[in-house]
Amino acid sequence: MNRLKQRLTVLYTATTGGILLIVILLFFLSSIHKTQNAQLEQFHLIWNSLSSRFLSANAFSHGFLAQTEADYHLVIHIRENGHAFLYPGAWTPPDSREWLIAQARELAENEGVFMDRAPVSSTVGTSSLLAFSGAHGENYYAMVLSVSTKHGIKSLCAIAWIPSVSRSLRGTMLYLGLLFFLGLTGLWLVSRKFVGWSLIPVEESQKKQAQFIAAASHELRSPLAVLRSGLAAALTPPSEEKKDTLLPLLDRECVRMSRLIDDMLLLASADAKNWKLQLELVDADTLLIDLLETFQPVCREKGIFLKLELPDTSLPPIEGDAQRIRQILQILLDNACQFTPAGKSIILRAETDDKKHKIKLKVIDEGCGIAPKDRPYIFDRFYQADSARSDKQHFGLGLSIARELTKLHGGRIDVGEDEKGRCCFTVIFPYHAYNEK
Repeated sequence: MNRLKQRLTVLYTATTGGILLIVILLFFLSSIHKTQNAQLEQFHLIWNSLSSRFLSANAFSHGFLAQTEADYHLVIHIRENGHAFLYPGAWTPPDSREWLIAQARELAENEGVFMDRAPVSSTVGTSSLLAFSGAHGENYYAMVLSVSTKHGIKSLCAIAWIPSVSRSLRGTMLYLGLLFFLGLTGLWLVSRKFVGWSLIPVEESQKKQAQFIAAASHELRSPLAVLRSGLAAALTPPSEEKKDTLLPLLDRECVRMSRLIDDMLLLASADAKNWKLQLELVDADTLLIDLLETFQPVCREKGIFLKLELPDTSLPPIEGDAQRIRQILQILLDNACQFTPAGKSIILRAETDDKKHKIKLKVIDEGCGIAPKDRPYIFDRFYQADSARSDKQHFGLGLSIARELTKLHGGRIDVGEDEKGRCCFTVIFPYHAYNEK
């Protein structure tokens, strides 16, 4: 079970962690796209501002150029009539300024835009967005503008350093990595707890199964021991006295073992959902009267008074299996006879609840009763509330069988006390209004 818990925990964590990782990767890719768009938009804004100022014939002061380069990581190069504007630059890029200017100039010339030559088709020539990488793998955006003037030609070149996305999103990457680690840890803990909760019914089922097997083995061991000793005795020279003693003993133990095996097979069929009911309309009045006639001789022999209490009107028929309903009541009456002392009474009572379409069949006895602490477990298999009640004919399976049969009929079985404090088993069956007589 522990290995199963570990495997399921790993499976749930890996599955959910994979989904979380996909979400994080999608978020990261979206962040990359947004960052790239922001970088491109920023460069276009800067270029539009510079080119507008350049075309308006406003002069660029050293202070303005220095401030602009420092603020936006730019290399600004201005030429007029083949001569560069004497400006040393205020920002040092990762690659040399001369190399960057030469690279941008070459790419612009490939598009027909020359820094020292007048535009061919108009007075203004502008390159497209020029993107290239430096010698150290750094990325750059550049644009070149050339303008014909009265005095010749002047040109503007702006080159922007574009930090790598990994560098720009380093903080985001660390945050997402930490988020994934914490999420994975949380998923592991939650999965472990969830697996534990989900396996509780399985563990309980295994525990009950183990208890059932242990109890069944214990119960089977006793008649087998008797049979073994009886057979061993039978192997000695026989005598009439020995035959008279051993044969009834062996027969009784065989019957006992057969009953135990039949009960276990019934419960095994219930667990496997293999029980099938022969549904019919069961006449409740007839069934109860028949049970009264069956158990009266047994009760009379033990000195117990058996009473049947029926309502003034006929009981509605129950849609169910007559033999199984009879078996339920036989189990309850048999238990009542077992624990009711001589001189006391057992009452078989029937009641109806027409509002809820329920019929209640009660078996009330004046025995020693069942302690409140034992009532939640009285229907468990092989459970006996009082070890003093144990005998060789009852194994603690009857009430379990009664409960399973009642559930098959869509009913419920309860144990408690009646208005006089007597032990009372109540079996509740549903009936349909159209079944009423």
